[in-house]
Amino acid sequence: MRLSAKDAVRLGFISKKDLPKEVQTEMKKQSKDLEGEEQCEVVNQFRSLYPVEGHLLIHIPNGGSRKNKFEGWRLKQQGTRAGVSDLHLPIARGGYFGLWMEFKAAPPFDASIQNSQIQWLQEMRAQGYYAVLCKGPEAALKELIAYMSLPKTMPTQFPPEETGEIRIVS
Repeated sequence: MRLSAKDAVRLGFISKKDLPKEVQTEMKKQSKDLEGEEQCEVVNQFRSLYPVEGHLLIHIPNGGSRKNKFEGWRLKQQGTRAGVSDLHLPIARGGYFGLWMEFKAAPPFDASIQNSQIQWLQEMRAQGYYAVLCKGPEAALKELIAYMSLPKTMPTQFPPEETGEIRIVS
């Protein structure tokens, strides 16, 4: 029986570190594709489970390659920041203001976790958000379902001038 390098790693016969560099590079590229596919699976399943609120789960397209340095500079000027989590759910539950989720593909194809991603999750937790790093679609859906099962967070009071209308400020 012949195994691919990916299958050998998945089955635990060899570590990713022991593979030739070019195979590691190819697997890293494939894991990025897999991560995107798995994240789509999570979003689609969440939206099916929660048809009323599901559309509020959004992806923050913060990473990826840039055409050139100017484009990268412009995006930073517009507010792009390293480490911002992949998914955001602006639904208040369980005393939290919302949920931030950093998503990685299921092991062994998960990408490494960057310090900036950990820092963002810590900052969001400090600001009153539920912040979590999930590896794989099963873990992500489990967290999302658990979060949605928490009681709704109700505001303590609205400002006296609040009418429910969207404010337009010029």
